[in-house]
Amino acid sequence: MPSPIDPSAARSLRRERQQGAHVRVGPGISTPASAFRDASEPVRHRARIEAVLAASHDGLVVSHASAVVLHGLPWFGSLPDRVLLTDTSRDRAQRLRFSDKVPARGRSVGTSVVDGMVVTDLCTTAVDVALRHDQGHAIVVLDAVLRRGIDKAALVAELESRSTRRGRARARALIELADAEIESPGESIAHLVMRDLGLPEPELQHEFHGPGGFLARVDFWFPDHGVVVEFDGVTKYRDRAVRGDLTAEDVVVAEKFREDQLRRLVEVNSVARLTWRDVMPGGEAPPVLRRAGLPVPRAIHRTPAW
Repeated sequence: MPSPIDPSAARSLRRERQQGAHVRVGPGISTPASAFRDASEPVRHRARIEAVLAASHDGLVVSHASAVVLHGLPWFGSLPDRVLLTDTSRDRAQRLRFSDKVPARGRSVGTSVVDGMVVTDLCTTAVDVALRHDQGHAIVVLDAVLRRGIDKAALVAELESRSTRRGRARARALIELADAEIESPGESIAHLVMRDLGLPEPELQHEFHGPGGFLARVDFWFPDHGVVVEFDGVTKYRDRAVRGDLTAEDVVVAEKFREDQLRRLVEVNSVARLTWRDVMPGGEAPPVLRRAGLPVPRAIHRTPAW
């Protein structure tokens, strides 16, 4: 538990919060606003988790998107403002200023411990997200837990153990779509969009070989149409850990050379590139994929909502 603050210090802290110098992250707990603003989304959310747990009773389990943070699973966009907790003592949901409590009385909740905090295990976390969050965030988490070794059968069993019917069919379809071969959140979303556009299931991480041996491994391959689809994120251009000693310009040139080699292969008719902007709802994925030669329905002009 945090140490009590004397009245004068509390008044001073309130003044600083009012002036924007501090941000309140949990019951009675504040942090410098500048450091909080400069931190990443996961770091900010973890600060909220620790602050809420410090002022909460025992028996609460960090869950859903908050569990995603503690497990270090991928997420995109903003995280929830409130900490998500599963409460096995409750049979009704409870919304507080800094947390949302999900009822789980009578349900066995799979847990693990991360840095001394009790959190839903990977399988339970993935199913929780699939039932509560949108399909885009759900498929990103499902693909990630499969990459970490969770079995699809375990995900289905966890889903079937839930009493809720709401969202079950959608979650089951997402588990069927999920694949450990998907390597990034952007690829996960692209795969989901392709399904929603009614395209045939592509081969994932297909390897092409040329006269000199191995040529390239591509994100998606549609052999019946001769179409390669790549998700073109920004990480390989901006992240030094990914591009190594290469400059961003070097990476662009290498990608162009690689794509030219692919286009020369007799079995490849076209190469399409999708970006985050394309695969987000309202994006340009349908015309991009249609121009590449894939059977996207003519009536669909924008990426469907997911």
